[in-house]
Amino acid sequence: MLSLGSISRSEASAHFPFLSARFRGRRSAIKEFTHRDPDFVFWIFPDGRLHDARRAHAANVPRGFEYILDDEPDYGGFLRGRVATDIDGNQLVVVYCRSEALAEPGPKLNQLLSGIRELPVPVNAGALVISDNADIYGTIDDLERRALAGA
Repeated sequence: MLSLGSISRSEASAHFPFLSARFRGRRSAIKEFTHRDPDFVFWIFPDGRLHDARRAHAANVPRGFEYILDDEPDYGGFLRGRVATDIDGNQLVVVYCRSEALAEPGPKLNQLLSGIRELPVPVNAGALVISDNADIYGTIDDLERRALAGA
């Protein structure tokens, strides 16, 4: 499990207990949190354009790209994710991807940041970005810095 960025796993798990290193049922807990009342559900095209998946990825795949559902975890180059906020206002961005996808500067990180910039809901610079397997990539600010370092 990756833990990158300015927020340690222990700090992150203080807000989101399912991010604890020893949490049992972590994937189910992440899914429960992000599916209960998401702020936004998205697909991001390989070129960084945002697609509103409304409440469900499978029901709202970008038209003509239905095949991406059968290409998990790569989704034909698309990124799939959800933004959710807890009762205290802490935001979490969950991206369904390979662990290494957002760990280093490169096309996937740029793709995500382009899509995030298009979101019609406010996303805080301090929003925590994780994978569906609880890899912690850091905050939006951390990802922006990582992308700039690779430019």
